[in-house]
Amino acid sequence: MMNIQLDMLSPLYYSTLGYDEELINYFSFIDDSFIYDLFPEDKNKKVGRKPNDPVILFRMHFLYYTRPEFISFRQMCKELNKPKHQDYRNFLGVKAVKVPSHVALSRFRKNIGIEESKIDEINKNVLNQAKNMDGFLDLMIGSLDSRPVFAAVGGFKKECTCGNPEKCTCKPRFSDKDATVGRQRTKVNQNRYFIGYRKNTVICSSTQGPMPIASVVVDAKTSDSTMIIPCLEQLDKLDTNLPNMIADMAYIGGDDKITAMKKYGTAVCTEVKKNMIIPEECNEKGRIVCPEDYLAIYEEFDNESLTVTYSGDSSRCSKCLRYATCEKEFNYLFEENPQFFGPVEQGSKLQERMLKFRKQSELNFALEANLLDNVLHHKKLSILYLTVEMIY
Repeated sequence: MMNIQLDMLSPLYYSTLGYDEELINYFSFIDDSFIYDLFPEDKNKKVGRKPNDPVILFRMHFLYYTRPEFISFRQMCKELNKPKHQDYRNFLGVKAVKVPSHVALSRFRKNIGIEESKIDEINKNVLNQAKNMDGFLDLMIGSLDSRPVFAAVGGFKKECTCGNPEKCTCKPRFSDKDATVGRQRTKVNQNRYFIGYRKNTVICSSTQGPMPIASVVVDAKTSDSTMIIPCLEQLDKLDTNLPNMIADMAYIGGDDKITAMKKYGTAVCTEVKKNMIIPEECNEKGRIVCPEDYLAIYEEFDNESLTVTYSGDSSRCSKCLRYATCEKEFNYLFEENPQFFGPVEQGSKLQERMLKFRKQSELNFALEANLLDNVLHHKKLSILYLTVEMIY
């Protein structure tokens, strides 16, 4: 009889983590030892009190962002000290019953936020671990979209400094001083205006569905048309490049899409809409046609000259009246119209795949919106949010 050895972990391994799939996956796929390199002063400290373990503090942040029962640092530290949360203490790696205080958590977040390089290092390290997993991320296609992040404020108050309360022109002031009033898309069951911020997120495909890999949180009044380059700059800091990115019409305005192609090699496109200005070389669906209105065949896109080449359909050219005079090869500059003269052919299988992924990412944004609005209030939107978003 053949002996079969099953590669299974002890049931004690799962029970100590409360059978929590997310915590088990954290240990299985995330190596957080790089956090120690961000705090070399703690390693070399020889005088004073022993510093808190930075990895424990980092994992406490992960619990804070992903667990709805924790609403503040103080309340979370109080709850984690209770006997019923032994599974969380096992996840943190705390040997004693007492966990670090909320003061240590606040100090840790402040130290992380002092230098932007530390934030980028955390995001880059986690993303590199994800990229090294065979077949996990598909970085050929990306999606860019934004959504409002509501601040936890209870209206606004005016502190009059002009001395004319009846005709005061002072700006409104919120309990969250950084929050501003922004306008969102008019949809069912949504207010036209909101108070908070706007988050632009780049999403790529993975075996687990749409995966956010980089986010840029800006002022609520910031237009999406100016956010292509900042998002690509954030990707560049993470040593990541997306050759094809699909976005909505708001991102396509201006010359940013030309800069994105020249500087980062990313083609940003969108679906052809009825209200678009379509070049005369294209039909109503945005596809390149020859002078006789037959569909041209996509050949190649030159990344150096930024020129796209189309050729005539040989099966039709031999019967065409223009056969002797037509060049049968058509070249168009990307800078003339990036939407139609780019590396992504209208109506191609690549574009169909990108449009399908766009719908998936929109659904992912809707699910995330419910999570952020009901669980992750603005008080939880801090420096480490981008990293936790990617792990979560």
